[in-house]
Amino acid sequence: MRIKSLLFTLLCSFVFCFAVKAQSALAEGTQIVMADDTKKPIEEIETGDVILSFNLKDKVYEEAKVKSIQKVMFYRLVRVTLESGVQLTMTGDYPIWAEKGWISVDPEMTKENGRYKNVKRSMLGDFVLFYNVTSTDFVELSTIQGIMEPTQTYMIELEGDGTIIANGLLVGQK
Repeated sequence: MRIKSLLFTLLCSFVFCFAVKAQSALAEGTQIVMADDTKKPIEEIETGDVILSFNLKDKVYEEAKVKSIQKVMFYRLVRVTLESGVQLTMTGDYPIWAEKGWISVDPEMTKENGRYKNVKRSMLGDFVLFYNVTSTDFVELSTIQGIMEPTQTYMIELEGDGTIIANGLLVGQK
């Protein structure tokens, strides 16, 4: 009986290790900036939609086509709040563009994505790049809190390497 319990525990641990990977998902209700500067809830985004993206290499805004979007239910998320009151709810590995480069609540998990190798831990007081129609500026991150409730999330992948503008924050992609 002990051997069966041990084997079952090892098998569960093995499966869990492969199941927990970087997910980079944004919560339902997140507003995505489209190429024409309108906003659309993430749950209405479809493959082929054209969004506004920021090219970090050239430091310019450009259009990017949505390559894929996936829907996943999560029970553990984080919510970051800017000093302006703007909030973004996402998985802990989701990268945000900040004054010091890419940051996330769980940088080790973010690095597993493969796109983001140099990620620092997000901390209160970090300045993140915030976009609105009239300007782009760095705004202070004032709160980071855990959310422990079932939430529908979405993972967006773009054609190319641009960022996604989610609730005004420049964030990475799947």
